[in-house]
Amino acid sequence: MDLNTFKKELDSRNFWGVNSKEAFESAYEWANEANENSINKCQWSWDCGLKLDYDGELCNISSRFYPPHKSSAEYRKYHGWISVYILEKEVFEKEIESETLDQLKILVEKKVLELENKIKAAVESLFN
Repeated sequence: MDLNTFKKELDSRNFWGVNSKEAFESAYEWANEANENSINKCQWSWDCGLKLDYDGELCNISSRFYPPHKSSAEYRKYHGWISVYILEKEVFEKEIESETLDQLKILVEKKVLELENKIKAAVESLFN
């Protein structure tokens, strides 16, 4: 089914109760075209029953830690960074070091929870 026919059928509710492979193939083609020149981070996608989503990530927390054997023999610590990105722009970075893997887990999870709470509060304040 060509895209014009698909859009016309969808707009006029002619897909009520329809679950055809042809309709979904056209739907996915429409989403691919719609996302080609996207102006933001959200992307169009289709869910079951031809429900339409426009979703995307605005914030990302990324980290990497090197175990002692990946550093010089004298260093003997885990070390790495936690970074926060908003729309692919790094807005925060924190270096973390620890003596043990268990300590690293505690430090990183505590810091990430703190960051999550700050981000949530900041975003909520924008909408209140």
